[in-house]
Amino acid sequence: MDSIAHSTSNTVRLSYGEQGYLLPLDIAGIEPKVFLPANPDALIDAENVFRKAVRNPVGALPLVEVAAKALEIPRLQGRPPKVVIVVADHTRPVPDHLLLPWIAAELGLPDECVTILIGTGTHRGSTPQELRKMLGATVERFKVINHNCQDTGSLSFVGTSSCGGPCWINKLWVEADLRLTTGFIEPHFYAGFSGGSKALIPGIAGLETVRHFHRASLIEHPKATWARIFDNPLQKLTREMAALAPPHFIVNVTLNHSKAISGIFAGDLTAAHNAGCEAALKEATVQVPRRYPIVITTNSGFPLDQNFYQTVKGISAAARIVEKGGLILVFSRCNQGLPLEGNFAEILSEPISNAELQAKILAAQVTRHDQWQVQTLMQCLEKARVVLFSELSPEDQARTRTEHTKDPIRVIHDFVEARGGSLVSVAILPEGPLSIACPPA
Repeated sequence: MDSIAHSTSNTVRLSYGEQGYLLPLDIAGIEPKVFLPANPDALIDAENVFRKAVRNPVGALPLVEVAAKALEIPRLQGRPPKVVIVVADHTRPVPDHLLLPWIAAELGLPDECVTILIGTGTHRGSTPQELRKMLGATVERFKVINHNCQDTGSLSFVGTSSCGGPCWINKLWVEADLRLTTGFIEPHFYAGFSGGSKALIPGIAGLETVRHFHRASLIEHPKATWARIFDNPLQKLTREMAALAPPHFIVNVTLNHSKAISGIFAGDLTAAHNAGCEAALKEATVQVPRRYPIVITTNSGFPLDQNFYQTVKGISAAARIVEKGGLILVFSRCNQGLPLEGNFAEILSEPISNAELQAKILAAQVTRHDQWQVQTLMQCLEKARVVLFSELSPEDQARTRTEHTKDPIRVIHDFVEARGGSLVSVAILPEGPLSIACPPA
């Protein structure tokens, strides 16, 4: 598929919730261009590809050999082994309902030896219904525990980073005999790409560690951004901290637009993640010839567009290619609200201007929970208007500092009219943050 698609039909499907949203392209006064990341074919036999990947891994011995070596101690001690597999929470589309039973079959261990640790980061725990959707039947096979970053009794201190950050990680992970992670490698607005060590930092880190990892000076760094890995200070920090209690083996995937597995990258934490990032970079990069007065974006649909907190990613993706003073029109369902947990809503609700709030965040000596997402939103709002089409309640809408609409076509018409009715170029990112839009320098 070409990265730039000039649609031959009169609609384009935007990723919105689970159903999508059909946006007309024949709106008077606009010249639309649709920018899509590559859409690789789903693996024909993903389970067989998985077996080949874990038996011929990147930078590591085969999974069964890694496991045998790691489990020598409990065998010699005559006790059951403790295996912990860290997986993402309900906001990520990792196909763990497939990966977990495949991993378990490869290991050949009794189910009672395996604990699935949900990497919530600072999010709330996944509900039983969400766990069932994420993990499928494996939710009944293994012990499943939601990480809680604020439960100090469940954390272990494993060391300090080179920049002075204390590293607290879930105790179950630290004390496990065999440590494994799964993950989805996708573009990330701070770390370059998700997956890899982000499963641990911030996935199962303590709040103090997450705050250090998301401090304002790091979020502000120009190289802590989309698609950068090797010179990205935030990616460097997550890898450094993860190395204090590293996984023995990782299984990461890339996905296509239908969220089917398109690639499997297994083995050493750094080597396998680098290989996956290289593939994801080729698939996600979209060359954009200019910056646009209007950019229409999404938050890549379910499960990432369930709340406004996550939606900042889609806004950030659009901000890369919008003209100064332009319009970002966001389609993100936000059916679970802002949400209200953490300090996100509280920080947004402070009775000060955007500029004052951003200055306060940058000057703060202590990083507040969730301030990093607010910081990024303020950066985007400084550049362009943001109008959101969502299911947010009026109360939540009032907190977002963005504009809102139930009639996105009217928003476009009004923008065109304000420009004197001349033809307006519009960039459309149907997959939102899954596209790394690269404008000219």
